[in-house]
Amino acid sequence: MKFLITYSILCFASILMAQPTVKVEVSADTISPGEFVEVTYTIENGEGRFEAPDLSNLSVVSGPNTSSSFMIQNGAKSSSLSYAYVLQAQEEGKMLIPGASFHEKGHDLKIDPVEIVVSRYGNKSLSSQPDTNSVKAKREKKKF
Repeated sequence: MKFLITYSILCFASILMAQPTVKVEVSADTISPGEFVEVTYTIENGEGRFEAPDLSNLSVVSGPNTSSSFMIQNGAKSSSLSYAYVLQAQEEGKMLIPGASFHEKGHDLKIDPVEIVVSRYGNKSLSSQPDTNSVKAKREKKKF
């Protein structure tokens, strides 16, 4: 009985570890007109097909730039595949990067659209704007 329970737990864990994960990262969530933003889609432990977003309405400076890695350590396999695009903001407002998708063995993973704010203040801290608040805003990569 213990063997059956242990075997079931190991099978369930291997199924969970084999699931691909897809994430999108942007280099900044607020930029100025004329500045660049890097958008990176990363697929971990997936062996399917990445369907890139339709960027025809955006100013693509570079991309898709691809990067991949594959590792087997102590019998465990892991892989990573990244697609990066460098986009340039043209005017103030909101820049919407359309969603993408990943297809693997009959499963579809949808990647939500990403919104970048294009403002004349861009990456400048809030304290450089006329304001009484002296707290500076920190910029970090945003993961979705």
